[in-house]
Amino acid sequence: MSTATDTDAAEQGWQRLLRLLDDREIVLRTTGERLGYLAPTGAMDEEVTGLVRAHRDRLLTTLTGAGAALAAAPAGLAQRRMHTTHGRSADPAVWNIVQRITLRGPLEPERLAGALTALTERHESLRTRFLDTELGVLQQVLPNTATDLPVDDLRGLSPADRAAAIAAATDAEIHRPFDLAEPPLLRTLLLRTAEQEWVLLLTVHHIAIDGWSLAILLDDLGALYRTGGPLPQEPGRMTDHACWERTVVTRAATAAAVDHWAAAFRGASLSVDLPTDRPRPEQRSGRGETERFRIPAAVADAVARYAAGRSTTPAAVLLAALNRLLGKLSGGPETLILLSSANRTRPVDEGVVGLITNSVPILLHARDTDTFGDQVDRAGRTIASGLDHSRLSLGHLVEPLRERGISLPASFPQVIVAVQSTPAIALDLPGLTAEIEDIPGPSARADCAIALTPDADGYAGQIEYDADLFDPGTIRGWLDALLADLAQQLEVPLA
Repeated sequence: MSTATDTDAAEQGWQRLLRLLDDREIVLRTTGERLGYLAPTGAMDEEVTGLVRAHRDRLLTTLTGAGAALAAAPAGLAQRRMHTTHGRSADPAVWNIVQRITLRGPLEPERLAGALTALTERHESLRTRFLDTELGVLQQVLPNTATDLPVDDLRGLSPADRAAAIAAATDAEIHRPFDLAEPPLLRTLLLRTAEQEWVLLLTVHHIAIDGWSLAILLDDLGALYRTGGPLPQEPGRMTDHACWERTVVTRAATAAAVDHWAAAFRGASLSVDLPTDRPRPEQRSGRGETERFRIPAAVADAVARYAAGRSTTPAAVLLAALNRLLGKLSGGPETLILLSSANRTRPVDEGVVGLITNSVPILLHARDTDTFGDQVDRAGRTIASGLDHSRLSLGHLVEPLRERGISLPASFPQVIVAVQSTPAIALDLPGLTAEIEDIPGPSARADCAIALTPDADGYAGQIEYDADLFDPGTIRGWLDALLADLAQQLEVPLA
């Protein structure tokens, strides 16, 4: 038999193996040179087992990047979608998560650099690369390296120049994209602004963390700085989560999700036609602005009491109020809102640093005869039903829903809401105070995306909006109207 014939036969066997792995929903992973799998009962028959043995070296080479990775697994669902979105983005830096942390006290930069290096050792997502391969999009965990912590001393500058230098450094971090194939997916920069005052810029790509993860990250950074050594409890691993996820989000589960949402959306208007200050362009430019606002403590406390009185959650009260506003603005009979969910359904996932969060569609109807209580009750039921069917984010179902005759608008997503239920975000360093500020980028991922974070003074709010469509005054007017109506419905005076 000729060499060419042997090569052809080997390639045919490889392609056959790839088809069988996909058809039978077999998940492959590696730890070092160990090749492991998760498979439905009966899926690993003699044919598959034989093909795996015959092509073991090629599988390991693909999974580990020719041995570069310490561990490898398929990307998680949210990671896979983010990988695609990042690649298609006109401005991929829109997915940078930037934290500006002002530190006051006797900071030790070398100790902080050591803690950051220990942090990337502890949390594999920070040193993971993402590659599109014959086995799909893979996450490959690379060996740890020392975290680079550049230090810029700004003490010799005038106050105005110092503020300008901080702003310029922050802006550079916002606009500098990551290469998902070249970890680490974390960058740091330390600016010394006074004898005992510093600004730490911490930038992470969204594929490596979500809101829940950020709280874990900063908590662990503080603990590693304090102790100077490894932490006793092992964290959950994103590779483990992704493999488990692939065993539960099967074709059958996807079909069931499509059935549910097709029935829920049938006959509904899924477009939120908000009045715009300018005509909607054919294609989103991504140009955005951010407006910060606050729901004061008195109103936040009333929200909690009202929710408890109706056996629901504060999120249901807040979404009901938002639906009232959006319904008045659009004049439509219903509003489709994407509600961000932490998606941490297993105790082991509570310690995972990675992108696990997803978005749950909440279709809220507006009826003139409804009381506010009726609207809150309906929002609560809709949220609960949505969370029961939230394993798959709506973004993964767009195509199969379209095949059922359910078409989301070309401008989807239009309205995104996050009511944070994540652990408190704080950085505890001995002898120092830390003031943490989330720095939004100048981009918009939707018509408007609202984030509400509870704190001691109520809710800190932030709305990211499409600057191609809306002026700042318009957004500010909407926020004022939302707060006024919420306070009126809850019978709370605004100061």
